[in-house]
Amino acid sequence: MTDYRVSVADRTYDVSIQNDCLVVNGDHVAFNMESLNGNGLHILRQPTRNTEAYLEPNRGGLYDIQIDGTHLSAEVVMGFQSSRKTSSPDTGKVLSPMPGLIVEYLVKKGDSVIKGDTLLVQEAMKMQMKLRAPCSGTITGVFSSAGSQVSKGLHLVSIEPGI
Repeated sequence: MTDYRVSVADRTYDVSIQNDCLVVNGDHVAFNMESLNGNGLHILRQPTRNTEAYLEPNRGGLYDIQIDGTHLSAEVVMGFQSSRKTSSPDTGKVLSPMPGLIVEYLVKKGDSVIKGDTLLVQEAMKMQMKLRAPCSGTITGVFSSAGSQVSKGLHLVSIEPGI
């Protein structure tokens, strides 16, 4: 098994490759990636679509990525489980990682959650992301609704730590 921590903008993904299966933040992702020219151009084949991606490694684990005309910079750290970054205690505040559409809320005010539970699904750039609870506790606020367009950094859910 190979483990990576991938940081894009202010979002961090824990990525594992397990027996030819990609696991991102605990979710299995079905895809196949093939190099098209040996110089960074790849095709990502998923069950419902194919996407061209250009990956250019830079120094120190940094990559320039071009996907569907969008340019991103990513930092890749190998062995994320052994070199996990330390952070301040979770505040229970869930913010939108990027502009996008709220597809679905899976929680409501008063619900109890466990760290890692999926709280909502947000869509951005034709990709759906599951936003998860940063801590265990009780939902004290839900600040938008399904179908809402939200901006990056918008406060979406509050959790009172506990349990």
